[in-house]
Amino acid sequence: MGKIKVLSSKVYNRIAAGEVVDRPYSIVKELVENSIDAGAENISIDILNGGISSIEITDDGCGMDREDIVTSIKAHATSKVSKTSDLDAIKTLGFRGEALASIASVTKLSIASKTQENQIGNRLYTEGGEDVTVEECGINKGTKITVNNIFFNTPAREKFLRTERSEEGEISSVVAKFILSNPNIAFKYTANNKLVLQSFGDGIESAMVQVFGSNILKDCFYIDTEKNGIKINGYIGKHYFTKGNRSHQFMFLNNRTIVNQTISMAIANAYSSYIMRGRFPFYVLNLTVPTEIVDVNVHPNKLDVRFSSSNQIIYSTIYSIISKVLDGSSEAINIISNPSESSEIMPDITQKPSSNNTQNKQDFFDSLIFNDIINDQNVDKNKKIDNANQPTKEDIFKENKAFLESLINNKKPSNFIEEQPSKINQQNMDFLDKPSKLNLVGQALNTFLIFDDGIDIFIIDQHAAHERILYDKLINDFNSHNIVMQPLLLPYNLNVNNVEYDFVISKLNMLNEMGFDICEFGRNSFKVSGIPAPLSNINLDKFFTDFLSDLNELKSITLTELLADKIAQKACKSAVKAGDKLDAKQIDILLEKLNGNFGLKCPHGRPLVVKITRTEIDKWFKRIV
Repeated sequence: MGKIKVLSSKVYNRIAAGEVVDRPYSIVKELVENSIDAGAENISIDILNGGISSIEITDDGCGMDREDIVTSIKAHATSKVSKTSDLDAIKTLGFRGEALASIASVTKLSIASKTQENQIGNRLYTEGGEDVTVEECGINKGTKITVNNIFFNTPAREKFLRTERSEEGEISSVVAKFILSNPNIAFKYTANNKLVLQSFGDGIESAMVQVFGSNILKDCFYIDTEKNGIKINGYIGKHYFTKGNRSHQFMFLNNRTIVNQTISMAIANAYSSYIMRGRFPFYVLNLTVPTEIVDVNVHPNKLDVRFSSSNQIIYSTIYSIISKVLDGSSEAINIISNPSESSEIMPDITQKPSSNNTQNKQDFFDSLIFNDIINDQNVDKNKKIDNANQPTKEDIFKENKAFLESLINNKKPSNFIEEQPSKINQQNMDFLDKPSKLNLVGQALNTFLIFDDGIDIFIIDQHAAHERILYDKLINDFNSHNIVMQPLLLPYNLNVNNVEYDFVISKLNMLNEMGFDICEFGRNSFKVSGIPAPLSNINLDKFFTDFLSDLNELKSITLTELLADKIAQKACKSAVKAGDKLDAKQIDILLEKLNGNFGLKCPHGRPLVVKITRTEIDKWFKRIV
């Protein structure tokens, strides 16, 4: 008798549940994603005992008829994919058709649903995916799914559940991400009949306040821009607004929560000059890219994604946008949102929600209470975080602009916290409007170039300025793959162990794109025959030692970090030095290449320009008090 058998649905659904139904939070994630895909405007999440005893998701989406309810719990049943080509441009959060079948196989599941066209709804009930019963029921348009007794038939999995408090915390985190990534949907989340989170579907600013509290907006820049076909919008923390861990970092791709090392490293590196080691930036950002260039089916829980274009394009685009805002470059004012120039004005959240749409959302939640979805009379169904006196988007823009200007004028904003590296206090960010005409006063100490514009004096560190110009050119060349490869007189042999071999193999394409001529050369060995011409003096022993130093920490962008460090060293060595005498033509070229970006830093974080106002000078000489 043959040993190979086709598994029964009972077995393979249990196996699928091992990935899909990890813990209660994963059930909430899958079911809420289905509600969003169904076009719901209002979603309620109610859990008991950390979701271990009960999870209930209610929405006002399109609903299902009797036939669809029965089909929905079958393996690989989905309404979101019908042909192979659909997988090349996935626009929905769910698409595999595993969720309901997997959930049904390890829980006691009830699904009640009704479409707009049907007069009466239907309710399905099953325990462990077996003995399915369906009966008619009264329900409004939409779907209500109740999941009870997780892993009741799988005790080996049940014993790995965490404490109820831990499980509830994971669910709270998932719901917060849904609120932030879907600010136009109203959510209501209760745990043990107590309201935990509620949003009203009236925009990202309101969602931010509901999740983080009423003071969050004043500590952030709102950015809204597009580059290289990538749209990015949302909030990033100001220079002083940092956290002790990464739990306040939210990245969404086409409104899908993701954890992607290329993106997170780009943001971390943009902030690196402004925050201390052990502190982490705050951000809530959504990237919008064409669905055909991203593969969302590369992670069991759909957390990570793969881009069809080079990761370097994604990295450089995000790094450039965030850096320009933090550096206060001349483009920063066009990246932070100006409501007077935007077609989408943020809803005024200084008023309580009062529109018909918002009233409908509240009516939806109220009806849940009256239908005994929440049975605790102590729950305040009208509880809201008070939005009174919250800033409008115009207020946010004005405050962000004032914040940059205060740094420009060497003044600390009132909310500037003294936990920053000392160098941040020494840096002028940028003069948002570069001086219209600069008059050369002269060169001082063969190091500093002095200009005035008839009002203020500007002192430029010639080495720092030239170093930054060279650095930017080299980085742009690398990003555009415009690097000449320089052959080595004698090839360099890189010998590695088995683990290092696999790692280098996975990075070969990236190394070649960066200008290295490297290939396999026997067992666990590589031959390097050429290197990027701008890095002709690179120490290959040290470079590859750093590259392979800790494989547990290294990710795809680590190579970029290493090269950026080498490029900074190259720029420093090639730039004019302190003590070099420059003639008028050389000074003019330096000023032209700087292009008014006086707020930039050298690659090591030192300021390029210091501005001294006429007022400050008058005070020195007691002309004014």
